[in-house]
Amino acid sequence: MIEESDIDFAHLAPPTDRAAGAVFYWCVTDASYDLEPRVMKAQFGDSYAQRRPDGINTQDRVWSVQMRNQAASVADAVIAFLEARNGVDVFNWTPPRTASAEDVICPKWSLAYGDQVADGSRLMNITMTFEQVHQ
Repeated sequence: MIEESDIDFAHLAPPTDRAAGAVFYWCVTDASYDLEPRVMKAQFGDSYAQRRPDGINTQDRVWSVQMRNQAASVADAVIAFLEARNGVDVFNWTPPRTASAEDVICPKWSLAYGDQVADGSRLMNITMTFEQVHQ
């Protein structure tokens, strides 16, 4: 198993002013997010209701992220990175088609076998959930 201390992060750009923590720099193959704004609702008679935002940061994204058919060494490095954060520590992730990093945590991930290559080895699939956080 590759330890995070074995990975050379020297070639990475420093984090942006907005994001704090370590950097998730691997390319993902699929990414989508769910967003449900937090709203306070006061329900009155005759089906009348008032709604307003519930707090300051009301639109937190929950990303479903996949890395398909990765070499075992890459999968080991990603898993080591996630295990080091333990679902608690914030890290930087730049979503596809954006230029700015988000602060996220990864409370859940899974590893599965992917395609088999000509030499008989197996590639790996990693599925992760990234939750946007505000600090």
